Amino acid sequence: MATDLRPGIRAGLGLGGLALVVVGVLLAFRGASDLTALGSLLVGAVVAVTAASGRLPQEVGLQRVTFGAEDRSAQAYREALYDAVRQALPEIDPPSRDKDWHPRRPTYWVDELQLRVVIRWAPDRSVHLDVSTVESDLSGTRAAVAVLLITNVDEIDDLKAAARSTGERAAVVRWRSTEDNTTLRRTVRGLGAPDGQSS
Repeated sequence: MATDLRPGIRAGLGLGGLALVVVGVLLAFRGASDLTALGSLLVGAVVAVTAASGRLPQEVGLQRVTFGAEDRSAQAYREALYDAVRQALPEIDPPSRDKDWHPRRPTYWVDELQLRVVIRWAPDRSVHLDVSTVESDLSGTRAAVAVLLITNVDEIDDLKAAARSTGERAAVVRWRSTEDNTTLRRTVRGLGAPDGQSS
């Protein structure tokens, strides 16, 4: 299943794709990094073909995040996940950046729920996150505060145990695309408000 693109978006994508192809060719002639030139050519070609077809693949329409080592992949995951948390809690203020927020180790704060949302991304979802590091990330949480650890990795049993050690109001969610929003919403609601009542 795919999503049809509006004419204006198709035109913009087409121009952007052609521009990337041109940039890739120029980089190749200027002796820039082969990887950079090739990446520009490939991305430009994919964008141009998408514009020509007029249809956006379902994976993109669902904000399915590709797993790669580059910072752009982590940023895409973080931004898509932030939107998912907002959709899970539509009736309260959006999460804000916590005081220890960092692009590589983002942590958000949901004031009305007294909830810390900790995001731990792995470039390869089969990677095992360092549990001791995660425990350190969660250990500074005050007793009255709930913690939600969200990650893209396959194995989360150890992470669940680490989260439970911080208190009763703690949970771990595996999130890889908007298809996981239902699980995310149910988990956040299950953590409840500070007085123990669900919001």
